[in-house]
Amino acid sequence: MKFDSFETLRKSLQQNEKMRIVIAGADEEEVLLAAQAKHLAAFILLGDEKRIAKIMDDNGISRSDFEIINVEHHDEIAKLAIKMIHEKKADIPMKGLIHTSLFMSAVLNKESGLERSRRLSQITVFHDTKRGDGGFKFLTDCAINIDTSLPVKKDIIENAVQLAQVLGCDCPKVALLGAVETVSEAMPDTMDSAVLTQMNRRGQIKGCVIDGPLSLDNAISKEAAIRKGITGDVAGAADILVGSCLQEANSLSKSLHFYAHLETASMIVGTKQPIIMTSRTDAKENKLNSIAVTCFYQKQMGL
Repeated sequence: MKFDSFETLRKSLQQNEKMRIVIAGADEEEVLLAAQAKHLAAFILLGDEKRIAKIMDDNGISRSDFEIINVEHHDEIAKLAIKMIHEKKADIPMKGLIHTSLFMSAVLNKESGLERSRRLSQITVFHDTKRGDGGFKFLTDCAINIDTSLPVKKDIIENAVQLAQVLGCDCPKVALLGAVETVSEAMPDTMDSAVLTQMNRRGQIKGCVIDGPLSLDNAISKEAAIRKGITGDVAGAADILVGSCLQEANSLSKSLHFYAHLETASMIVGTKQPIIMTSRTDAKENKLNSIAVTCFYQKQMGL
């Protein structure tokens, strides 16, 4: 199913059985968010039960709409959240007000963590109303992988392709971003892009069309691509943008919100259950979008 907006995606969730999200470390921000998103998912709140109850009472939120579990220590909160996923008491883990290192340590624990399907990566989903076919666009990896060597990029691409397909883009066009379109030994990321493009052409990366290196303008603007004489199915029509490094993707992701003012969503994939880990600076609307996208993805992957 292809969506023309985050609002349409959210409405589709209200017609189905709700996914259960366990928030590891629920404080004021998370409690208020859960109250606003209760039509999208069912929430289990882990943290200081007295504080959570007071926040609810002060804001007129009914306690009966949520399951609250009192856990004092942050490392215990993270472990319990993942344990609840294993015991099928929850469907999706969400990081709340605990350190990212503690949360990810519980997620990645070899004995008790989440089952991995592929290397973990973060994907930003956005809706560009000014160009494209009305569907969602994707940017990766903006938060997880410091190492962006060839095997890592292959996994990052395949994670993004899977999400794009779930959200209605049957054969996404993948642009491998770079500063230039020429391949140069002096710029290793351009060498990786050339190899990944060839791997795609020979069927080693399936379900998509890959081209790169492409600068951002030539990846998303047909006019720019034509002016530079760049041809191909991906030029000016990319569905998925793959950063040449973490810094590039992270900066571009933030610019979508703070400069372009586009609605976005974010999720982490690569484990059997996707993970919600939003930034404190994300707008509330974008956090709601992240919940909606992650719930839809998990529901579709579980069919």
